[in-house]
Amino acid sequence: MFVGMSLIGLCGAPVMVSGSAADGAPSADTWEILLAEARARERQCGGDTYAAGRPLTRNDRLGAAAQAHSEDMVHMNQLSHEGSEGETLADRIGAAGYEARAWAENVAAGQPDATAVVAAWLGSPGHCANIMSADYTEFGAGVDRDASGTRYWTLVLAAPRD
Repeated sequence: MFVGMSLIGLCGAPVMVSGSAADGAPSADTWEILLAEARARERQCGGDTYAAGRPLTRNDRLGAAAQAHSEDMVHMNQLSHEGSEGETLADRIGAAGYEARAWAENVAAGQPDATAVVAAWLGSPGHCANIMSADYTEFGAGVDRDASGTRYWTLVLAAPRD
C-alpha cells in the first residue's frame, strides 16, 4: 500500500517519550514504544476499524532506507514519497537489501519530535491504517533536519518475504 503524500500537522497533546539522541533524533527504543502503544488497542483509522496488533520489530535495513529518504527530502526541500532520482519505496528498501512481501511508507514534516509525528500519523486515516495493518511486522524510521530546523520524518513498514 502506498499512502499519498501529505503534510501532517500536530494532533492533540501527546505525552512525551524519553529516549532522544543529543541532536534530538529519537532512539530506536522510542520508536518501538510509540508504535507498540499505537498498536496495543483497537483503533479507528478513518472509517475502518483495526484490531489491536502485535508490536512491530525494528529492522536496521528498513531504518537505513527510512533515514536515507528523510535526508533526501531535506536535500530536495520537499515532502515526497518519490526520491530525488525518481526512486520509490520499493527501490529504497531493495537497495537496502531488504526483501519484502508487503511495504508502506509514512512521511511528514514539521513535527518537533517522534511523539508528535506518530500522533499526527494516527490522526490521518491512511497513515493510521499503515501503522495498524497486520500486513506489516517490521519497521524502520528516520529523521533529518533542514537548515531552518524543520524535521522531515520517514516511517517504513514492511514484512519480509517468507
